[in-house]
Amino acid sequence: MAQFGLLYVGEPVHESEAAAQAHQQQFFAWVGSLGDAIVNPGMPFGPPTRVSAEGVSSEARADRLTGLTIIEAEDMDAALEIAKNCPYVEVAALDVVQIFQMPG
Repeated sequence: MAQFGLLYVGEPVHESEAAAQAHQQQFFAWVGSLGDAIVNPGMPFGPPTRVSAEGVSSEARADRLTGLTIIEAEDMDAALEIAKNCPYVEVAALDVVQIFQMPG
């Protein structure tokens, strides 16, 4: 089995606090439905500070990474099928990437 990262992109937009809570419950139900495929159910990210050759910036970006879930799947196609069912795609976007182990 290969590992894949589901990268949450952008800030989710909800109509109300009740809608946000309902969406969160859907997310946890989805995570629970994945069984052994879950390696890490989720790591939310705070606002980033970008470091580059030009310096350091805390400029807000609409396309920032807001979290990560790690799953195991047979291949990218299987990982994409899992990602398509994630409730997050109803309110923002997911990037799916294969995770490769570095030699130690």
